Amino acid sequence: MGKINLAITGCMGRMGQQLIKSAIKDKSTRLVALTENRTINKKISGIKPELNTEKALGKANVIIDFTIPKCTFEVLNIATKLKKKVVIGTTGFTKKRKI
Repeated sequence: MGKINLAITGCMGRMGQQLIKSAIKDKSTRLVALTENRTINKKISGIKPELNTEKALGKANVIIDFTIPKCTFEVLNIATKLKKKVVIGTTGFTKKRKI
């Protein structure tokens, strides 16, 4: 089996940074995309973070999302269109939130 192409959303947060470190060490994954909800003008582990778009997330087989609820729903909408698998670690959802 080949490597898993991985995208990490919320790459500037504490969990995003930890996930990047873990993904780099894991020989079964290839980090292909990092996203953030704002423009970042530096590379992280050789990858320039992008906004959450179909183009950015389309490179991945799996997306790991550790953002905020608003961004998580954005990522889920994109992932659904692209038929990507998503692991969600976001907290702070409320019952009032509508998809």
